[in-house]
Amino acid sequence: MAVVPSSTMSTRRGRFGPSGRRYKDFHVVGAFLLGCCFATTAISIFHFSTLGDLHDGSVVSSPAALVHHPGNVAMQDEAASAKHHEENNNNDVSVQQQAQQQVQVQVQQHVEGEQKLAGLHHNAVHPVAGLDCSAHGGPMEIHESEELVYWRDIPKDNSYTSPFQKTNGERQYLSFEPDAGGFNNIRMSMETVVTMAVAMGRVLVLPPSQNMYLLGQAKFNFADFFPLQETAQEHAGLEIISMEQYLTETLGKTLDTKTHEVSFPPGKKTAWDGDTMGIRKELSPWIRSIALMPGWDPNRCIAVFPKSTDPQDAIDLQFMFDEILAEDNGVYASRDAPELFVNKPTAVDAPTKDRLREFISQQHELCIYDATLQEAPLIHFHGKPKKAGLDDGGGSRLLVHFYAFLFFQDWKEDLWTKRFVRDHVRYIDDIQCAAARVVDKLRNDHKYGGGSGPSANTYDSFHIRRGDFQYKNTRVDASVIVERSRDVIGSGGVVYVGTDERDKSFFQPLKDAGWTIYFLDDFLDVIGPDIDPHYYGMIDQLIVSRGDKFFGCWFSTFTGYIMRLRGYHSQAEISNGGPNAEAFREGKLPNSYYYATEDNKLKMHDYWPVKQSFYAREFPVSWRQLDVE
Repeated sequence: MAVVPSSTMSTRRGRFGPSGRRYKDFHVVGAFLLGCCFATTAISIFHFSTLGDLHDGSVVSSPAALVHHPGNVAMQDEAASAKHHEENNNNDVSVQQQAQQQVQVQVQQHVEGEQKLAGLHHNAVHPVAGLDCSAHGGPMEIHESEELVYWRDIPKDNSYTSPFQKTNGERQYLSFEPDAGGFNNIRMSMETVVTMAVAMGRVLVLPPSQNMYLLGQAKFNFADFFPLQETAQEHAGLEIISMEQYLTETLGKTLDTKTHEVSFPPGKKTAWDGDTMGIRKELSPWIRSIALMPGWDPNRCIAVFPKSTDPQDAIDLQFMFDEILAEDNGVYASRDAPELFVNKPTAVDAPTKDRLREFISQQHELCIYDATLQEAPLIHFHGKPKKAGLDDGGGSRLLVHFYAFLFFQDWKEDLWTKRFVRDHVRYIDDIQCAAARVVDKLRNDHKYGGGSGPSANTYDSFHIRRGDFQYKNTRVDASVIVERSRDVIGSGGVVYVGTDERDKSFFQPLKDAGWTIYFLDDFLDVIGPDIDPHYYGMIDQLIVSRGDKFFGCWFSTFTGYIMRLRGYHSQAEISNGGPNAEAFREGKLPNSYYYATEDNKLKMHDYWPVKQSFYAREFPVSWRQLDVE
């Protein structure tokens, strides 16, 4: 992994300029920054920094794009918009008139199917299918980049809409406050929020842009990491808007949940981007006062979505759950319940009760999306840990995989949701193609050991988590790592290491074991000067994920996501009929290991159901047999 001083981070203007397509809502771009994108907190500091007491706060080498520097189109639009609203806020009448005018324009745009989210990465807007790197610095041959592709293009999936989405034109919203963790923690909670919005048929409202810890005044956009505009364009059931657009659309129409009187945002202000203290001290408390906040805590309950708006469906779900809890003296809600399903996966299309029985992970309640929640104009999740002192609902911290929290009565909706994340919530082409160039070198270039000898066209990989990771039992010497992996990775092989350890002498025992070791900074010329260093962590993750054999670190969400990527790839490889095809079909990953902790070394070689603590690893239900009809 490359160690790049902050002084080398690119500040060139225009690199991430608009792709040429005409977008009407550039201000939405700026909005996706602290919300899902507060992610960049740990991203910008190079895989070696950690945020407070979070679970893997620094799980990337530095992937965050500096897209909002001065002169950036979105920033200009944001500044102009802020000035415009500041002037209008001096006159209540003009504010409301302006709001009405903007609502009319926005509704018309929605009706016409106009693009709602403008990403500033320079990928052309295109279907998310495939990977063509010819416009992204190579590889130029499709076969050289296709190894990175695990996602599928399923046109009929794009027409899915929630059974709860209003058909009378009424717009309902889902808003949230960002997690304060590192990138992969934020990615985890972001996936949960996005999938909840789609499951509810609600417009997702992104938090305003805010200053982010350790990033100074730099501003980022989650659309610079994931193809959000393409996803929103392709899916009938997904709409994403900025907080400013939400406040403009609903100005003068929201009611305080306690007084039931019309409530305006503080100072009737709609443009909050950049006002970090104002957001925390004024806007967020106000949103909590006008929203319905479900007390959904992933450690306590399962978020359950009935198959329709018929109240009987919710009743049936609760009845099934109560029956399961009473079975065999409550064994299915006990700490030992997951052991009952090891290597005994429930069929993905099994009856609801059977799927629910395996899903339970010491959660003794159902949090059902019932009639009351279905009718709420705005649902809000503050997403703060209990120690934050918020006792006004809103649930707990969403440090949970979406597939470990959301349960669907209809098995087809469950698989659709998992495919949605697999096929669309992926890194943008710039990142994928940079990783593909490195993988191609490792596979085929004699300079790096590829193409000849015992390591021809193969390489193995490690993610070695060091830094100030809070789990001290994972911090082991390199000699211990060698000892725990020597039986899997033979002498003379090529090994790629993704790590946050800056002292390269630490890895001498790996070289002494007879391995040829490479890091990301050995390939900076291959990656090229046009790739912003903030993308390096994500590139690292992709390269590591393609190792033939892989060793990772338990508790690390960076390793966890690599395991999920390997799971996605495993399903695509089943049709090849290789020696691992049957294991892959059952969700197992026989070539994936943990060097720490030692007792978890072979955990991925078995099928395990979801269990707490959710963040510690990823589970086969997220990738296994997602394409069953």
